[in-house]
Amino acid sequence: MYIMLNERNGYARLAPLFLLFTLAACSLTPYSPDDIAAAAVQQRAQVQEEGVFRVRASVPGVEEAKQIFGIPLYRRGIQPVWLEISNLSSTRSRVLLSSIDPDYFAPFEVAYMHKKYFSKQGWQEMEKHLYRNALPRQIAPGETVSGYVFTHNDIGTKSFNVDIFDTGSNSRYEEFTFFIEVPGFKPDYAEVDFETLYSADERVELDNEGLRDMLKRFPCCTSDRSGDSLGMPVNVLLVASGRDVLKALLRAEWSETTYEKDDNYLNNSSYLFNRPPDAVFRKSRGVKTERNELSLWLSPYRVDGRQVWMGQVKHAIGRRFQVGEWFFGTALDPDVDDGRNYLMQNLWYSQSLETVAFSASGIAVAQNEPALDFDQNPYFSDGFRIVMWISGSPVALVETRSLKWDLKPNRDVSE
Repeated sequence: MYIMLNERNGYARLAPLFLLFTLAACSLTPYSPDDIAAAAVQQRAQVQEEGVFRVRASVPGVEEAKQIFGIPLYRRGIQPVWLEISNLSSTRSRVLLSSIDPDYFAPFEVAYMHKKYFSKQGWQEMEKHLYRNALPRQIAPGETVSGYVFTHNDIGTKSFNVDIFDTGSNSRYEEFTFFIEVPGFKPDYAEVDFETLYSADERVELDNEGLRDMLKRFPCCTSDRSGDSLGMPVNVLLVASGRDVLKALLRAEWSETTYEKDDNYLNNSSYLFNRPPDAVFRKSRGVKTERNELSLWLSPYRVDGRQVWMGQVKHAIGRRFQVGEWFFGTALDPDVDDGRNYLMQNLWYSQSLETVAFSASGIAVAQNEPALDFDQNPYFSDGFRIVMWISGSPVALVETRSLKWDLKPNRDVSE
């Protein structure tokens, strides 16, 4: 007991010394960013030109951002976006930073969030570096400006708009939309070779009526890995190229995912066409354990030359604490139609829905007699599938068309 008390007293005496040493070390740390990585970021920039404006855009990865700014930006949820904007007009223009991120971080705010890492002089140098490298808002006639906008971190492909106004008498306005892959993140679908999934003999070309007829014969649900037990209904179809599907989902604020496809993943996945999902997207609902999850499979079917993606939306309604999900699994909303309808509304409202049709070709399950999937999750459904023709470019809400295949009473595109 005597020894333990003395050890504690010794630790207590050392604690202030340790704190002083830590503070002294921080106060002596210089600020030393490295701009070498900036060249690589700028070289891979995407370029778009509209009217009198030309925009180049790129996004540094985690390590690149740390080198360029000398601070771990991603650790604080900050993702820098590099832009170069050329004003080819004869009047002054302005870029709207809030179009890129409504809640973007100001340079001095970013510096303040990281000041603990440096001496007073280092902090001041960091402020200057961040301010000098921030994107100017004003662009003089014939001028090209460049710099960074400090946005919130997005998982996977970075999607954002850049709105530019001509402040002259013409009041010209241009909107640019970018979808940029960020180094260091590999989405699950990147491991799938979509070009070789199906041979030429396996691919089936259909028109709209052919698709409608095919769905009447298509299996109702996914299955487990063995194919012996049924999963949940396949109640969502997206007709579009993979690129347009990605653009639409990112525009609707769905996030890409990445999974280690080990035996545990493969054994617990839903299967369609004898394989787990080709792509999985998630949309957070503000609480970690609450989210919508969209699983998609590329089918062998094409409609008028456009790919057909089949899938399902699962709504994780969450447990009170995340630890409960670790021990007891994810609790799912048994109303699978709600997830289906949510996706349709979400894509429509984000202006990606070109055409929609309801197909009464699924499995109808009464609410008072729910079915169980292979993981013993209960569900019920009205038996309808939604087919959505997706556009990679924005579609006005009033321009979305309904084919009215099997439209139920009191159900319309905005429901």
